[in-house]
Amino acid sequence: MSVNPITTKHIQGTDPLAKLFLEKLNLKSYGMALFFIFTGFLYGYLVPLFLKIPPANDLITIINIILVFPVAGYFYAYQPNSILRIYQSVTRYFKEEKLGAVPFEKIQNWHAKPIWWVIGILIGLVSAGFGVINAINALGTSWENANWGQIVLVFGVRFLAMSMIGIIVTRHIATSMMLNDLIQYTEFPLTLDTDKIEVFNAVKRFSLEIIGIAAIIGLNLGLQPLVIEVPIPEYIFYVVMYFVLVPITFFLPLWQVHHRMVTIKGNMLDKLHKDYQEEAEKLYATLAQDLNKDLSSTYLKQTESMLSIKQAVDLINKSPDWPFEGTIFYRLIITILSPFFLVIFEIFINIVSNLVYPN
Repeated sequence: MSVNPITTKHIQGTDPLAKLFLEKLNLKSYGMALFFIFTGFLYGYLVPLFLKIPPANDLITIINIILVFPVAGYFYAYQPNSILRIYQSVTRYFKEEKLGAVPFEKIQNWHAKPIWWVIGILIGLVSAGFGVINAINALGTSWENANWGQIVLVFGVRFLAMSMIGIIVTRHIATSMMLNDLIQYTEFPLTLDTDKIEVFNAVKRFSLEIIGIAAIIGLNLGLQPLVIEVPIPEYIFYVVMYFVLVPITFFLPLWQVHHRMVTIKGNMLDKLHKDYQEEAEKLYATLAQDLNKDLSSTYLKQTESMLSIKQAVDLINKSPDWPFEGTIFYRLIITILSPFFLVIFEIFINIVSNLVYPN
């Protein structure tokens, strides 16, 4: 058996969007980004030009066309490679005697489960459904609801983008959950600097990638209340998903590695404590011997051994049991909140204004 028989197609699983865009149309990451830029330009500008109506000019639509949807498409195509890199990083630390027991087939079957893409498509359907309902209620009043064909085009593209965003999240969660099984076959080295260990860097990068994508997508949410009149039910749906899913997707893979690091650290400490106890018993037996004998040499050797074990215990206790430094937590908070800084600032200004100039 090869060291790692998992491929990007296994990561994509039975996802019908991947089979269409990534396999049949053979689009790569940049191809997916260009697809959304082109379709956005089509429904936002070319169709309105043909219909002789004002084109898309609101900031949210422009951000979606040039940033949010293309980034979602790009990362959707790129993510299987990122997941594969995580698995490859972890397999470098497999215990040699357990290579034959590593559940590669289980990992392949896990990613093949339809649930991962079904949830993503449901998110896309809910998102597009909100938009279609609003468009029908205002049919013929703007570029996005000029006619039924435009509605199908606009919200069909939104459905694809939001479905891909949903699948990105579910793929990430699926990988994080499967890491728990895979990591059980590894033996991570303890270190005082987690940045020196390649697998820890790979896991951190995996978590930070999803946070970076979430921040770009969150930019849409953060600006909406400032530039448009937001539809409250739809907006609440997106915001709740954002603040629930983003922290979960960030910490889940890190938690799996943390759990294994704690186990390895605990096993080493148990062994050292056992060794210390054995040396202490030897020392006690030595001291209990005839006091007239010269035991200085034996005594020194045994106390030196105990001292060495104690130093090893202290060193291991100081070693980290999370694959990141403490500052990454603050980076997470700033990244999650950054799309909403302007909204938070506006709310703060309104509160201060009401206190200074009450009605």
